[in-house]
Amino acid sequence: MNSRVLILLALIFSGSAQALISPPLNWWWIHWFLFVPGFWALTQLEGRKAVLGGWLLGFSANVTIFTWVIHTVENFSNLPRPIAVGVLILFGLAYGFYMAVFAWGFKRIRRSAGAWWPFAVAAWFVACEFVNPQLFPYYMGSIWYQLPRFFLVTTVAGVPFISFQVVLWNLLLLALLERKLAGEPLVDVAWKRTAAVTAGLLVFSLVVSHARLGAIEAAEAEAETVRIALVQTNQTVHKRREMMRRSRTATLDDYLVQSRAALKDDPDIDVFVWPEGALRGSPASGRNRGLRKFVESTGTEVWTGGTQAKRTEDGYTAHNRGWRVHGKGEFPKPGYAKTILLPFGEFMPFKDVLPFLKKIKGVGNYTPGEGIEPIATPHADFCFLICYEAIRHEYVRQGIRKGADLLVNITYDAWFGDTACPSQHLMLSAIQAAEYGVPLVRAATTGISATVDTRGMILEQTDVFEREVLVTDVKKVRLPTLYGRFGDWFAWLCILGGLVTVGVDVRRHGLRKAAA
Repeated sequence: MNSRVLILLALIFSGSAQALISPPLNWWWIHWFLFVPGFWALTQLEGRKAVLGGWLLGFSANVTIFTWVIHTVENFSNLPRPIAVGVLILFGLAYGFYMAVFAWGFKRIRRSAGAWWPFAVAAWFVACEFVNPQLFPYYMGSIWYQLPRFFLVTTVAGVPFISFQVVLWNLLLLALLERKLAGEPLVDVAWKRTAAVTAGLLVFSLVVSHARLGAIEAAEAEAETVRIALVQTNQTVHKRREMMRRSRTATLDDYLVQSRAALKDDPDIDVFVWPEGALRGSPASGRNRGLRKFVESTGTEVWTGGTQAKRTEDGYTAHNRGWRVHGKGEFPKPGYAKTILLPFGEFMPFKDVLPFLKKIKGVGNYTPGEGIEPIATPHADFCFLICYEAIRHEYVRQGIRKGADLLVNITYDAWFGDTACPSQHLMLSAIQAAEYGVPLVRAATTGISATVDTRGMILEQTDVFEREVLVTDVKKVRLPTLYGRFGDWFAWLCILGGLVTVGVDVRRHGLRKAAA
Protein backbone atom coordinates (compact mmCIF):
# COMPACT_ATOMS: atom_id res chain seq x y z
CA MET A 1 0.00 0.00 0.00
CA ASN A 2 1.19 3.49 -0.83
CA SER A 3 2.79 5.10 2.23
CA ARG A 4 0.77 8.29 1.79
CA VAL A 5 -2.48 6.33 1.75
CA LEU A 6 -1.38 4.39 4.84
CA ILE A 7 -0.59 7.62 6.69
CA LEU A 8 -3.96 9.07 5.69
CA LEU A 9 -5.84 5.98 6.85
CA ALA A 10 -3.94 5.90 10.14
CA LEU A 11 -4.87 9.51 10.90
CA ILE A 12 -8.52 9.01 10.02
CA PHE A 13 -8.71 5.79 12.03
CA SER A 14 -7.27 7.30 15.21
CA GLY A 15 -9.60 10.25 14.84
CA SER A 16 -12.89 8.68 13.83
CA ALA A 17 -12.55 5.63 16.12
CA GLN A 18 -12.83 7.99 19.09
CA ALA A 19 -16.60 7.84 18.53
CA LEU A 20 -16.39 4.23 19.72
CA ILE A 21 -14.98 5.20 23.11
CA SER A 22 -17.52 7.97 23.48
CA PRO A 23 -20.94 7.37 25.07
CA PRO A 24 -23.19 5.57 24.54
CA LEU A 25 -20.76 2.79 23.46
CA ASN A 26 -17.97 3.63 25.94
CA TRP A 27 -15.47 1.13 24.59
CA TRP A 28 -12.85 2.51 26.98
CA TRP A 29 -10.44 -0.39 26.47
CA ILE A 30 -9.70 0.85 22.90
CA HIS A 31 -7.97 3.81 24.52
CA TRP A 32 -4.96 1.61 25.26
CA PHE A 33 -3.93 1.63 21.59
CA LEU A 34 -6.28 4.00 19.76
CA PHE A 35 -3.74 6.79 19.16
CA VAL A 36 -0.82 4.58 18.09
CA PRO A 37 -1.62 4.64 14.33
CA GLY A 38 -2.23 8.38 14.35
CA PHE A 39 0.90 9.14 16.34
CA TRP A 40 2.93 6.91 14.03
CA ALA A 41 1.58 8.83 11.05
CA LEU A 42 2.67 12.12 12.62
CA THR A 43 6.23 10.82 12.96
CA GLN A 44 6.28 10.37 9.16
CA LEU A 45 5.34 13.99 8.46
CA GLU A 46 7.31 17.22 8.56
CA GLY A 47 6.47 20.92 8.67
CA ARG A 48 3.22 21.93 7.00
CA LYS A 49 2.30 18.31 6.26
CA ALA A 50 2.53 17.48 9.97
CA VAL A 51 0.22 20.39 10.82
CA LEU A 52 -2.32 19.32 8.20
CA GLY A 53 -2.05 15.71 9.36
CA GLY A 54 -2.74 16.68 12.95
CA TRP A 55 -5.64 18.84 11.84
CA LEU A 56 -7.11 15.89 9.95
CA LEU A 57 -6.78 13.77 13.08
CA GLY A 58 -8.60 16.35 15.20
CA PHE A 59 -11.22 17.01 12.52
CA SER A 60 -12.01 13.30 12.15
CA ALA A 61 -12.49 12.98 15.90
CA ASN A 62 -14.79 15.96 16.22
CA VAL A 63 -17.08 15.24 13.26
CA THR A 64 -17.63 11.63 14.37
CA ILE A 65 -18.09 12.29 18.10
CA PHE A 66 -20.36 15.28 17.52
CA THR A 67 -22.40 14.15 14.50
CA TRP A 68 -25.47 15.14 16.50
CA VAL A 69 -24.62 18.79 15.75
CA ILE A 70 -26.45 18.33 12.42
CA HIS A 71 -29.69 17.30 14.12
CA THR A 72 -29.38 20.02 16.74
CA VAL A 73 -28.76 22.85 14.28
CA GLU A 74 -31.76 21.73 12.22
CA ASN A 75 -34.04 21.69 15.26
CA PHE A 76 -32.62 24.66 17.17
CA SER A 77 -32.22 27.12 14.34
CA ASN A 78 -34.55 25.75 11.64
CA LEU A 79 -31.67 25.74 9.16
CA PRO A 80 -31.73 23.27 6.22
CA ARG A 81 -29.67 20.05 6.26
CA PRO A 82 -26.87 21.27 3.91
CA ILE A 83 -26.20 24.27 6.17
CA ALA A 84 -26.36 22.04 9.25
CA VAL A 85 -23.75 19.74 7.68
CA GLY A 86 -21.66 22.80 6.93
CA VAL A 87 -21.89 23.84 10.57
CA LEU A 88 -20.60 20.40 11.63
CA ILE A 89 -17.69 20.69 9.19
CA LEU A 90 -16.80 24.15 10.48
CA PHE A 91 -17.18 22.84 14.04
CA GLY A 92 -14.80 19.98 13.31
CA LEU A 93 -12.24 22.27 11.68
CA ALA A 94 -12.38 24.82 14.49
CA TYR A 95 -12.29 22.49 17.47
CA GLY A 96 -9.99 19.97 15.81
CA PHE A 97 -7.29 22.57 15.21
CA TYR A 98 -5.67 21.85 18.58
CA MET A 99 -4.38 18.59 17.10
CA ALA A 100 -2.68 20.61 14.36
CA VAL A 101 -0.85 22.55 17.07
CA PHE A 102 -0.02 19.27 18.81
CA ALA A 103 1.36 17.82 15.57
CA TRP A 104 3.42 20.97 14.95
CA GLY A 105 5.17 20.48 18.27
CA PHE A 106 5.34 16.68 18.26
CA LYS A 107 8.83 16.27 16.78
CA ARG A 108 10.15 19.43 18.40
CA ILE A 109 9.14 18.14 21.82
CA ARG A 110 10.58 14.74 21.05
CA ARG A 111 13.96 16.10 19.97
CA SER A 112 14.22 18.41 22.94
CA ALA A 113 13.16 15.93 25.64
CA GLY A 114 15.56 13.13 24.78
CA ALA A 115 14.92 9.75 26.41
CA TRP A 116 11.98 11.16 28.37
CA TRP A 117 10.12 12.25 25.24
CA PRO A 118 6.94 10.17 25.91
CA PHE A 119 6.26 12.21 29.06
CA ALA A 120 7.01 15.50 27.31
CA VAL A 121 4.80 14.66 24.32
CA ALA A 122 1.96 13.51 26.62
CA ALA A 123 2.23 16.80 28.52
CA TRP A 124 2.15 18.71 25.22
CA PHE A 125 -1.01 16.85 24.25
CA VAL A 126 -2.69 17.81 27.53
CA ALA A 127 -1.61 21.42 27.05
CA CYS A 128 -3.07 21.59 23.55
CA GLU A 129 -6.28 19.82 24.59
CA PHE A 130 -6.77 22.05 27.63
CA VAL A 131 -6.23 25.44 25.99
CA ASN A 132 -8.40 24.50 23.03
CA PRO A 133 -11.47 26.80 23.40
CA GLN A 134 -13.94 23.94 23.27
CA LEU A 135 -17.66 24.56 23.29
CA PHE A 136 -17.95 21.16 24.96
CA PRO A 137 -14.97 20.41 27.26
CA TYR A 138 -14.67 16.82 26.11
CA TYR A 139 -11.23 15.72 27.33
CA MET A 140 -9.88 12.33 26.31
CA GLY A 141 -9.80 11.14 29.92
CA SER A 142 -13.51 11.76 30.37
CA ILE A 143 -14.63 8.38 29.08
CA TRP A 144 -13.13 6.59 32.11
CA TYR A 145 -15.75 8.21 34.35
CA GLN A 146 -17.52 4.95 35.31
CA LEU A 147 -14.32 3.29 36.53
CA PRO A 148 -13.93 4.99 39.94
CA ARG A 149 -11.08 2.75 41.10
CA PHE A 150 -8.96 4.60 38.56
CA PHE A 151 -10.92 7.74 37.71
CA LEU A 152 -11.08 9.23 41.23
CA VAL A 153 -7.51 10.41 40.91
CA THR A 154 -9.27 13.35 39.22
CA THR A 155 -10.09 14.58 42.75
CA VAL A 156 -6.42 15.57 42.90
CA ALA A 157 -5.46 16.55 39.35
CA GLY A 158 -8.65 16.64 37.27
CA VAL A 159 -9.49 14.82 34.05
CA PRO A 160 -6.34 16.09 32.23
CA PHE A 161 -4.30 13.71 34.41
CA ILE A 162 -6.26 10.81 32.91
CA SER A 163 -5.69 12.17 29.40
CA PHE A 164 -1.97 12.39 30.17
CA GLN A 165 -1.77 8.73 31.17
CA VAL A 166 -3.84 7.53 28.20
CA VAL A 167 -1.56 9.33 25.74
CA LEU A 168 1.52 8.08 27.60
CA TRP A 169 0.40 4.46 27.26
CA ASN A 170 -0.05 4.97 23.52
CA LEU A 171 3.37 6.57 23.19
CA LEU A 172 4.98 3.60 24.91
CA LEU A 173 3.37 1.31 22.34
CA LEU A 174 4.54 3.65 19.58
CA ALA A 175 8.11 3.35 20.84
CA LEU A 176 7.82 -0.44 20.65
CA LEU A 177 6.39 -0.23 17.13
CA GLU A 178 9.20 2.04 15.97
CA ARG A 179 11.86 -0.31 17.32
CA LYS A 180 10.10 -3.27 15.69
CA LEU A 181 9.98 -1.52 12.30
CA ALA A 182 13.65 -0.53 12.65
CA GLY A 183 14.66 -4.11 13.45
CA GLU A 184 16.01 -3.11 16.85
CA PRO A 185 15.50 -4.92 20.18
CA LEU A 186 11.99 -4.08 21.40
CA VAL A 187 12.98 -3.09 24.91
CA ASP A 188 15.96 -1.00 25.88
CA VAL A 189 16.97 0.75 29.10
CA ALA A 190 15.17 3.99 28.22
CA TRP A 191 11.91 2.18 27.43
CA LYS A 192 12.10 0.17 30.67
CA ARG A 193 12.66 3.37 32.65
CA THR A 194 9.73 5.08 30.96
CA ALA A 195 7.49 2.05 31.47
CA ALA A 196 8.41 1.90 35.16
CA VAL A 197 7.45 5.53 35.76
CA THR A 198 4.24 5.06 33.75
CA ALA A 199 3.37 2.07 35.91
CA GLY A 200 4.11 4.21 38.96
CA LEU A 201 1.60 6.82 37.80
CA LEU A 202 -1.00 4.09 37.33
CA VAL A 203 -0.35 2.73 40.82
CA PHE A 204 -0.59 6.26 42.22
CA SER A 205 -3.97 6.69 40.52
CA LEU A 206 -5.22 3.39 41.91
CA VAL A 207 -4.05 4.17 45.45
CA VAL A 208 -5.57 7.65 45.46
CA SER A 209 -8.83 6.32 44.06
CA HIS A 210 -8.92 3.50 46.62
CA ALA A 211 -8.43 5.94 49.48
CA ARG A 212 -11.12 8.21 48.06
CA LEU A 213 -13.56 5.33 47.78
CA GLY A 214 -12.94 4.46 51.43
CA ALA A 215 -13.60 8.04 52.52
CA ILE A 216 -16.84 8.14 50.52
CA GLU A 217 -18.07 4.87 51.99
CA ALA A 218 -17.38 6.11 55.52
CA ALA A 219 -19.18 9.41 54.85
CA GLU A 220 -22.16 7.69 53.28
CA ALA A 221 -22.57 5.41 56.29
CA GLU A 222 -23.37 8.43 58.46
CA ALA A 223 -25.06 10.63 55.86
CA GLU A 224 -28.64 11.83 55.91
CA THR A 225 -30.72 11.33 52.80
CA VAL A 226 -33.17 13.44 50.87
CA ARG A 227 -35.81 11.77 48.74
CA ILE A 228 -35.94 13.39 45.32
CA ALA A 229 -38.28 12.73 42.41
CA LEU A 230 -36.97 13.55 38.93
CA VAL A 231 -39.93 14.17 36.63
CA GLN A 232 -39.46 13.29 32.97
CA THR A 233 -42.63 14.09 30.99
CA ASN A 234 -41.19 13.32 27.55
CA GLN A 235 -42.57 16.53 26.06
CA THR A 236 -40.79 16.51 22.73
CA VAL A 237 -40.37 19.68 20.71
CA HIS A 238 -43.44 19.00 18.56
CA LYS A 239 -45.56 17.63 21.41
CA ARG A 240 -44.79 20.63 23.58
CA ARG A 241 -45.78 23.06 20.82
CA GLU A 242 -49.02 21.19 20.29
CA MET A 243 -49.82 21.26 24.03
CA MET A 244 -49.11 24.99 24.21
CA ARG A 245 -51.53 25.63 21.34
CA ARG A 246 -54.22 23.55 23.04
CA SER A 247 -54.13 25.19 26.47
CA ARG A 248 -52.11 27.79 28.35
CA THR A 249 -51.67 25.36 31.27
CA ALA A 250 -51.36 22.06 29.37
CA THR A 251 -47.60 21.66 29.83
CA LEU A 252 -47.80 22.49 33.54
CA ASP A 253 -50.76 20.16 34.07
CA ASP A 254 -48.71 17.36 32.56
CA TYR A 255 -46.01 17.81 35.22
CA LEU A 256 -48.62 18.04 37.97
CA VAL A 257 -50.31 14.80 36.87
CA GLN A 258 -47.03 12.88 37.02
CA SER A 259 -45.95 14.49 40.30
CA ARG A 260 -49.26 13.75 42.04
CA ALA A 261 -49.16 10.15 40.86
CA ALA A 262 -45.60 9.75 42.12
CA LEU A 263 -46.50 11.27 45.50
CA LYS A 264 -49.48 8.94 45.81
CA ASP A 265 -47.17 5.94 45.31
CA ASP A 266 -44.45 7.39 47.56
CA PRO A 267 -45.63 9.90 50.19
CA ASP A 268 -42.07 10.35 51.51
CA ILE A 269 -40.87 12.42 48.54
CA ASP A 270 -39.24 15.62 49.81
CA VAL A 271 -38.43 17.39 46.55
CA PHE A 272 -39.60 17.26 42.95
CA VAL A 273 -37.14 18.37 40.28
CA TRP A 274 -38.68 19.52 37.03
CA PRO A 275 -36.48 20.14 33.98
CA GLU A 276 -35.36 23.26 32.18
CA GLY A 277 -38.26 25.28 30.81
CA ALA A 278 -40.92 23.24 32.60
CA LEU A 279 -42.71 26.49 33.46
CA ARG A 280 -43.88 29.03 30.93
CA GLY A 281 -42.88 32.22 32.66
CA SER A 282 -42.15 32.54 36.37
CA PRO A 283 -44.05 30.88 39.26
CA ALA A 284 -45.86 34.21 39.75
CA SER A 285 -47.66 33.84 36.42
CA GLY A 286 -51.38 33.11 36.59
CA ARG A 287 -50.92 30.09 34.35
CA ASN A 288 -48.64 28.59 37.05
CA ARG A 289 -51.11 28.90 39.91
CA GLY A 290 -51.48 25.10 39.92
CA LEU A 291 -47.82 24.70 40.88
CA ARG A 292 -48.15 27.00 43.86
CA LYS A 293 -51.25 25.15 45.06
CA PHE A 294 -49.52 21.78 44.61
CA VAL A 295 -46.58 22.81 46.79
CA GLU A 296 -48.79 24.32 49.48
CA SER A 297 -51.14 21.32 49.66
CA THR A 298 -48.46 18.61 49.65
CA GLY A 299 -45.73 20.20 51.78
CA THR A 300 -43.11 19.27 49.20
CA GLU A 301 -40.73 21.51 47.28
CA VAL A 302 -40.40 21.87 43.52
CA TRP A 303 -37.09 22.89 41.97
CA THR A 304 -37.89 23.76 38.41
CA GLY A 305 -36.84 25.54 35.28
CA GLY A 306 -38.79 28.44 33.82
CA THR A 307 -38.39 31.63 31.86
CA GLN A 308 -38.86 35.31 32.43
CA ALA A 309 -39.18 37.81 29.59
CA LYS A 310 -39.12 41.61 29.50
CA ARG A 311 -39.95 43.94 26.63
CA THR A 312 -37.20 46.29 25.50
CA GLU A 313 -36.70 48.83 22.74
CA ASP A 314 -35.25 46.08 20.54
CA GLY A 315 -38.13 43.69 21.17
CA TYR A 316 -37.60 41.65 24.31
CA THR A 317 -34.97 40.01 26.44
CA ALA A 318 -35.45 36.89 28.47
CA HIS A 319 -33.75 34.86 31.16
CA ASN A 320 -33.65 31.08 31.30
CA ARG A 321 -34.24 30.59 35.02
CA GLY A 322 -34.29 28.04 37.81
CA TRP A 323 -36.83 28.47 40.62
CA ARG A 324 -37.29 26.98 44.07
CA VAL A 325 -40.99 26.83 44.98
CA HIS A 326 -41.75 25.85 48.60
CA GLY A 327 -43.84 26.52 51.69
CA LYS A 328 -47.14 28.16 50.76
CA GLY A 329 -46.17 28.50 47.14
CA GLU A 330 -43.34 30.91 47.85
CA PHE A 331 -40.52 31.42 45.36
CA PRO A 332 -37.54 33.60 46.31
CA LYS A 333 -36.95 36.23 43.64
CA PRO A 334 -35.39 36.66 41.18
CA GLY A 335 -34.48 32.98 40.98
CA TYR A 336 -31.35 31.70 39.27
CA ALA A 337 -30.62 33.00 35.78
CA LYS A 338 -28.63 30.80 33.42
CA THR A 339 -25.23 32.38 32.89
CA ILE A 340 -23.64 30.29 30.12
CA LEU A 341 -25.97 30.46 27.14
CA LEU A 342 -26.00 28.02 24.25
CA PRO A 343 -25.01 29.55 20.90
CA PHE A 344 -27.47 29.14 18.02
CA GLY A 345 -30.16 28.13 20.52
CA GLU A 346 -30.37 30.83 23.18
CA PHE A 347 -28.52 33.50 21.26
CA MET A 348 -27.16 34.01 17.78
CA PRO A 349 -23.39 34.55 17.75
CA PHE A 350 -22.03 37.48 15.72
CA LYS A 351 -25.50 38.93 15.07
CA ASP A 352 -24.23 42.45 15.84
CA VAL A 353 -21.43 42.04 13.30
CA LEU A 354 -23.55 40.26 10.70
CA PRO A 355 -27.05 41.79 10.97
CA PHE A 356 -28.61 39.29 8.52
CA LEU A 357 -28.23 36.62 11.21
CA LYS A 358 -31.00 38.33 13.17
CA LYS A 359 -33.46 37.22 10.48
CA ILE A 360 -32.97 33.53 11.25
CA LYS A 361 -36.07 32.32 13.07
CA GLY A 362 -36.10 29.96 16.03
CA VAL A 363 -33.02 31.30 17.82
CA GLY A 364 -33.65 32.73 21.30
CA ASN A 365 -32.72 36.16 22.54
CA TYR A 366 -31.76 35.30 26.08
CA THR A 367 -29.72 37.44 28.45
CA PRO A 368 -27.07 35.74 30.60
CA GLY A 369 -27.26 35.77 34.39
CA GLU A 370 -24.66 37.10 36.79
CA GLY A 371 -23.15 33.89 38.15
CA ILE A 372 -23.80 30.88 40.30
CA GLU A 373 -24.93 30.91 43.93
CA PRO A 374 -26.00 28.01 46.18
CA ILE A 375 -29.63 28.02 47.25
CA ALA A 376 -30.04 27.12 50.93
CA THR A 377 -32.91 24.75 51.77
CA PRO A 378 -33.66 22.33 54.65
CA HIS A 379 -32.82 19.49 52.27
CA ALA A 380 -29.60 20.70 50.64
CA ASP A 381 -27.59 23.75 49.69
CA PHE A 382 -27.86 23.16 45.98
CA CYS A 383 -26.80 24.89 42.79
CA PHE A 384 -28.90 25.03 39.66
CA LEU A 385 -26.93 24.09 36.55
CA ILE A 386 -29.07 24.65 33.48
CA CYS A 387 -28.34 22.54 30.42
CA TYR A 388 -24.66 22.50 29.52
CA GLU A 389 -23.59 24.69 32.45
CA ALA A 390 -23.21 21.32 34.16
CA ILE A 391 -20.23 20.42 31.97
CA ARG A 392 -18.25 23.64 32.52
CA HIS A 393 -15.71 22.69 35.17
CA GLU A 394 -14.68 26.21 36.13
CA TYR A 395 -18.28 27.34 36.52
CA VAL A 396 -19.26 24.37 38.68
CA ARG A 397 -16.16 24.96 40.81
CA GLN A 398 -17.46 28.42 41.72
CA GLY A 399 -20.62 26.92 43.19
CA ILE A 400 -18.70 24.27 45.12
CA ARG A 401 -16.35 26.85 46.63
CA LYS A 402 -19.41 28.79 47.83
CA GLY A 403 -20.61 25.78 49.82
CA ALA A 404 -22.91 23.78 47.54
CA ASP A 405 -23.47 20.18 48.63
CA LEU A 406 -25.71 19.13 45.74
CA LEU A 407 -25.65 19.85 42.00
CA VAL A 408 -29.03 20.04 40.27
CA ASN A 409 -28.80 19.82 36.49
CA ILE A 410 -32.05 20.68 34.72
CA THR A 411 -32.08 20.40 30.96
CA TYR A 412 -34.21 20.12 27.85
CA ASP A 413 -32.33 17.69 25.61
CA ALA A 414 -35.17 17.04 23.17
CA TRP A 415 -33.38 19.28 20.66
CA PHE A 416 -30.65 16.63 20.34
CA GLY A 417 -33.03 13.84 19.33
CA ASP A 418 -32.13 10.16 19.56
CA THR A 419 -28.40 10.79 19.14
CA ALA A 420 -25.29 10.29 21.24
CA CYS A 421 -25.60 13.78 22.70
CA PRO A 422 -27.80 12.96 25.75
CA SER A 423 -25.32 10.25 26.80
CA GLN A 424 -22.33 12.54 26.27
CA HIS A 425 -24.08 15.33 28.16
CA LEU A 426 -24.74 12.99 31.08
CA MET A 427 -21.12 11.81 31.10
CA LEU A 428 -19.69 15.32 31.22
CA SER A 429 -22.15 16.26 33.98
CA ALA A 430 -21.44 13.16 36.08
CA ILE A 431 -17.73 13.95 36.02
CA GLN A 432 -18.39 17.04 38.13
CA ALA A 433 -19.73 14.94 41.00
CA ALA A 434 -16.52 12.88 41.06
CA GLU A 435 -14.13 15.82 40.77
CA TYR A 436 -15.82 17.96 43.43
CA GLY A 437 -17.10 15.37 45.90
CA VAL A 438 -20.84 16.12 45.89
CA PRO A 439 -23.80 14.22 44.40
CA LEU A 440 -25.66 15.35 41.29
CA VAL A 441 -29.25 14.87 40.16
CA ARG A 442 -30.34 15.47 36.61
CA ALA A 443 -33.87 16.06 35.33
CA ALA A 444 -34.23 16.07 31.55
CA THR A 445 -37.59 16.55 29.84
CA THR A 446 -37.02 13.75 27.33
CA GLY A 447 -34.11 12.06 29.13
CA ILE A 448 -31.62 11.12 30.22
CA SER A 449 -32.59 11.83 33.85
CA ALA A 450 -30.21 10.38 36.39
CA THR A 451 -28.80 10.25 39.90
CA VAL A 452 -25.04 10.44 40.31
CA ASP A 453 -23.26 9.75 43.61
CA THR A 454 -20.13 11.33 45.02
CA ARG A 455 -18.01 8.78 43.16
CA GLY A 456 -19.37 10.07 39.86
CA MET A 457 -21.17 6.76 39.37
CA ILE A 458 -24.56 6.80 37.68
CA LEU A 459 -26.78 5.00 40.18
CA GLU A 460 -30.05 5.21 38.29
CA GLN A 461 -31.06 6.63 34.95
CA THR A 462 -34.01 6.75 32.58
CA ASP A 463 -34.13 5.97 28.91
CA VAL A 464 -34.40 8.65 26.25
CA PHE A 465 -37.94 9.53 25.15
CA GLU A 466 -39.59 7.66 28.02
CA ARG A 467 -42.26 9.08 30.34
CA GLU A 468 -41.12 8.37 33.89
CA VAL A 469 -40.62 9.71 37.42
CA LEU A 470 -37.31 8.57 38.87
CA VAL A 471 -37.53 8.57 42.68
CA THR A 472 -34.23 8.24 44.49
CA ASP A 473 -32.61 8.73 47.89
CA VAL A 474 -29.66 11.08 47.63
CA LYS A 475 -27.06 10.83 50.38
CA LYS A 476 -25.98 14.25 51.59
CA VAL A 477 -22.24 13.79 51.27
CA ARG A 478 -19.85 16.67 50.71
CA LEU A 479 -16.19 15.71 50.56
CA PRO A 480 -14.06 18.64 49.32
CA THR A 481 -11.26 17.74 46.93
CA LEU A 482 -7.83 19.10 46.11
CA TYR A 483 -9.04 19.64 42.56
CA GLY A 484 -11.91 21.72 43.86
CA ARG A 485 -9.48 23.85 45.84
CA PHE A 486 -6.58 24.25 43.42
CA GLY A 487 -8.32 23.72 40.08
CA ASP A 488 -6.46 22.62 36.95
CA TRP A 489 -2.95 22.89 38.34
CA PHE A 490 -1.81 19.76 36.48
CA ALA A 491 -3.02 21.05 33.12
CA TRP A 492 -1.27 24.38 33.67
CA LEU A 493 1.90 22.53 34.65
CA CYS A 494 1.70 20.67 31.33
CA ILE A 495 1.24 23.96 29.49
CA LEU A 496 4.32 25.42 31.17
CA GLY A 497 6.38 22.30 30.52
CA GLY A 498 5.26 22.12 26.89
CA LEU A 499 6.13 25.75 26.19
CA VAL A 500 9.55 25.39 27.82
CA THR A 501 10.36 22.22 25.88
CA VAL A 502 9.26 23.70 22.56
CA GLY A 503 11.21 26.85 23.35
CA VAL A 504 14.36 24.84 23.99
CA ASP A 505 14.06 23.14 20.60
CA VAL A 506 13.34 26.40 18.78
CA ARG A 507 16.40 28.00 20.42
CA ARG A 508 18.64 25.06 19.57
CA HIS A 509 17.40 25.11 15.99
CA GLY A 510 18.15 28.84 15.78
CA LEU A 511 21.65 28.34 17.13
CA ARG A 512 22.30 25.55 14.61
CA LYS A 513 21.17 27.77 11.74
CA ALA A 514 23.37 30.60 13.01
CA ALA A 515 26.38 28.28 13.27
CA ALA A 516 25.80 27.02 9.73
